[in-house]
Amino acid sequence: MVSTSREEAGNRAGDRAESRQELADRIRQEHLRGSGRRRVQAMVLVVLLVVAAIGLLLWMQFRAHQESVVTAPQNATEEYGFLLTPALKNGTEPTDATPVRVVTYEDFLCSSCGIFHTESSPFLAEQVAAGAIELEYRPISFLVNASTDEYSQRAANAAVCVADQAGVVAYAAMHDLLLANQPAEGGAGLSDEQLIDFATQAGAEGVGDCVTERTFWPWIEEATAAGLAADVHETPTVRVNGQNVVRSDNGKESMPGPPELQYAIEAVS
Repeated sequence: MVSTSREEAGNRAGDRAESRQELADRIRQEHLRGSGRRRVQAMVLVVLLVVAAIGLLLWMQFRAHQESVVTAPQNATEEYGFLLTPALKNGTEPTDATPVRVVTYEDFLCSSCGIFHTESSPFLAEQVAAGAIELEYRPISFLVNASTDEYSQRAANAAVCVADQAGVVAYAAMHDLLLANQPAEGGAGLSDEQLIDFATQAGAEGVGDCVTERTFWPWIEEATAAGLAADVHETPTVRVNGQNVVRSDNGKESMPGPPELQYAIEAVS
């Protein structure tokens, strides 16, 4: 009986040792499986984070590209101008004659541009109607700090809104209205409501959002930069077939009037 009990006790001890070993093996296997799951989860998380980061980067690049794309108005030339031809002004088919190209660079807040408009716009309009010239208006915004409410930029934008919506003839009418009603430098310019009213008078209705949302400001900035690149450093600058036209008095140059314009046009006709 004693030996049997000892044998049974030994067997029970062996069973307990085996059970402990099995438990340890099972715990170790479960730990390994848990570690594997955690590694897989960590890898999945890393992959998701990488994918999210790439998606965010692509979205930011897309947004930056969208913001960098400048909205160009309809009816503009590649040189940031609006070309009034005899055919457009007269509403007739073009003639066989090739008109002389006259280009004006103007800032709607520039007082000298206002004077040039008063003195020379009737002559230029007559020349376009007669088929002698085609007149390209190139709006720029040099006087960005010469008003209290960014009038130079707002006026140029409003004129471009008119060209985009109603064409070059309407732009020419808006151009004339803005210069005939030009505010003084140093103060507030015309309000957006006044600009919208002038746009309607010029023949462009429904440009209110374009005016108030400053739709073409980036394009005007590009137009101004293009003017600088073309060696335009003051307004008005007037060119006939690419050559500056000026008035010369005792060796001093100033903006041209109808006599100087006529001489330059006839010289290349």
